[in-house]
Amino acid sequence: MLNLPKNIWVMSVVMSLSFASTAMMVLIAGLIGSTIAPDPSMATLPYAVVIIGTACATIPAAMLMQRIGRKMGVLVGLCIALTAAALAIYAVNIEHFWLFVLASFLLGTNAAFAQQGRFIILENAVGLKQQADGLTLALIANLMAAFIGPWMGQYGKILLNSYTWAHADFSGSFILLIALLLLACLSLTQYQELPRSVSLETKTGRSMKEIIRQPHFLVAAGSAAFGFAIMAFVMTATPVSMHKVQGHTLEHTTLVIQTHIVAMFLPSLLTGRLLKLGLNSSLLFSGFTIYLIMCSVAYSGEHVLHYWWALLLLGVGWNLIFMTSTTRLGHTHAPIEKFKAQAGNDFLVFGFQAIAAFSSGLVLYASGWSGVITVAIVMTLCWIFMLTVLLLIKPDKHLQPNTELK
Repeated sequence: MLNLPKNIWVMSVVMSLSFASTAMMVLIAGLIGSTIAPDPSMATLPYAVVIIGTACATIPAAMLMQRIGRKMGVLVGLCIALTAAALAIYAVNIEHFWLFVLASFLLGTNAAFAQQGRFIILENAVGLKQQADGLTLALIANLMAAFIGPWMGQYGKILLNSYTWAHADFSGSFILLIALLLLACLSLTQYQELPRSVSLETKTGRSMKEIIRQPHFLVAAGSAAFGFAIMAFVMTATPVSMHKVQGHTLEHTTLVIQTHIVAMFLPSLLTGRLLKLGLNSSLLFSGFTIYLIMCSVAYSGEHVLHYWWALLLLGVGWNLIFMTSTTRLGHTHAPIEKFKAQAGNDFLVFGFQAIAAFSSGLVLYASGWSGVITVAIVMTLCWIFMLTVLLLIKPDKHLQPNTELK
């Protein structure tokens, strides 16, 4: 890993610093929303809008980078995030909910640019070993961000409250975020832009409709969509339920969120090896089964340990579902169809996730934590049934990578 190209190291650092903003918003967006929203049931709207911003910017970010280059594209995303952080400081100080929602949308937009980092790493890697080591390095960097982001949210809550211009909680969190984003911009100056090649490919492949109608595509995209939606539904409600409803300390809430984010990424080191053994369907069912176990833990009580174990299991289950569904997606299209397949997949995933993140607040205030978990159980069981049906229609033995158009 030490012998990786400089560009991979630089992009891993930039990705992790950008991801810290998302990790911070997981903790504090709902808490801020519960304080300044016109209706408490709208508390989770800001985090839902982060996801909507990511969904809306995914395709424009890729197209912009194709036009102006990777380095300048990432810099555009960071500038948007800096603007969002400044706007968030102003919004929370004047307690303007809709301005804070706008700032959340812009932070989500930057996340779409940051997500291109994994493709940039692959472009800078030579051979499969460098690609694997590069993605592992990015994973380790994201684990660091899993601690930095929530820490900024917790420590920054009252950091500036002694100043008359910053009387609102969490103003300091966004000041710390600005410092982090400026560090990301400084790190990006060390990235050396690769020469861009012009594709001479004229084929377009199958239509989007043909790709989506494949049972294997529905398995991959549907599993990712439900996996993300259930995870976002429970995760978004957790800080509000713990800190605002149950009265647990912000320190304990931060610990639970940090544990969850680490559990989302750390198992990738093992999941990748299991996927090489061909355990695709088994890992999908295992991920959703872990979701059911998570729900049983969450049902058993609302002490800190119940939340901690539930969110840890939620992260592990998500990892199995995300890694497996991402791998399966590559078997549903030819290389020339990659953009269409990924666009269809991302539309489903981020659409479901945004709806889930927003509705979690409505369910939490209407039915409590037990209501949130009940909905999560219903969603999980519904997809397990649908997944079983889809795999009976097209079993894994027919799952082959599409390497050319037929």
